[in-house]
Amino acid sequence: MIGIIGAGNMGMAIASGMRHRVLVSDIDSSKLRLVKNILISIASNNIELSRRSDIIILAVKPQDIKTVLKEIRPYVKTKLIISIAAGVKTGFIEGFLGKVRVVRVMPNMPAVVGKGISAITGGRFTAKNDFKIATGIFSKLGEVVEVREGMMDAVTAVSGSGPAYYFLFTYLLQKAAEANGLKKDLAEKLAIATFAGAAAIAKSKGLSMEELIKKVASKGGTTEAALTIFGKRKLEAIIKEAVKQAMHRSKQLYTLTMSECKVV
Repeated sequence: MIGIIGAGNMGMAIASGMRHRVLVSDIDSSKLRLVKNILISIASNNIELSRRSDIIILAVKPQDIKTVLKEIRPYVKTKLIISIAAGVKTGFIEGFLGKVRVVRVMPNMPAVVGKGISAITGGRFTAKNDFKIATGIFSKLGEVVEVREGMMDAVTAVSGSGPAYYFLFTYLLQKAAEANGLKKDLAEKLAIATFAGAAAIAKSKGLSMEELIKKVASKGGTTEAALTIFGKRKLEAIIKEAVKQAMHRSKQLYTLTMSECKVV
């Protein structure tokens, strides 16, 4: 049995992907009413879920992790713990629960439509089969990659926050199209379809991004004119700085969260 503590967007994406032998708990009863509509079992509380589950997925906010860990601590010694709580390190969870097997996962928003990518890393007591189990669960939501835990802040800044960067650039392209005379609906449709199609090519053709750029940007053409502006305005430097700041904030949030969650 897989138990999921937290019926938010990501918790429900995991539950929907599994569809069987899934038990869910959440302090928000309104979320649990939605769970009933997709035929997933509901636990009366986190303790019941912990007792009945072989695998426990912590799909809670970082600020709630301490409360949840203290609540389930007596019932999880032999269980596999999978945490998607942003910024919460495996060592912190081990500090509360003891010598338990912990897999930490950083999924991203496209997981809710089966197009996500999840980075996984393990704690001190994690076995090879635990990675296999976690990969099996999250592969139902998209791709899975294994990383060192020290890289999780970078992963958060790139794939975790990345969908917002995509939405922003799509929106800005749409606004630029409107500024040049296209109606809003058409501008939005063109921007969305263009990026979706480009992403499909990037994934299927096996070419580097530099090679793909050259295939679109013929010398002296319209694309080259636009790319020249990106270069002059130092778009690459802006993106590097943005990702760097997102990564820095990820580290800050961990420090702030953990300062409020002292092990007792």
